[in-house]
Amino acid sequence: MLCRHRVCYYPIMEGNVMKNYLLFVTLMFVFGLTVLTPVRTLAAESPAANASLEVVHLNQASAEELQALTGVGPALSERIVSYRTEHGPFKTVEELAQVKGIGQAKLAKLKDRLTVD
Repeated sequence: MLCRHRVCYYPIMEGNVMKNYLLFVTLMFVFGLTVLTPVRTLAAESPAANASLEVVHLNQASAEELQALTGVGPALSERIVSYRTEHGPFKTVEELAQVKGIGQAKLAKLKDRLTVD
């Protein structure tokens, strides 16, 4: 302990050392909260989210059922049903790329949610 002009202080608490200590304690507290807080996912809590993750049977789905897929609206769902009516059932999910409005990017996003079985 040092004393100058009747004021005593601890050198360890001086300047940046004290600021760094407080920063460290604060960060450890925040880190502890984030690690110990239980993580809940939206899909686990929401039945609607679980329903939207169901697999759609490409050869059996109606236009309304196809619209449940992300990025498929009324016009595109009607084109899919029309293509299926004209050309017969889809043999593979990749054949969906033949429908106007479905490119490789959209097909890649939809692929995991579709089946032809």
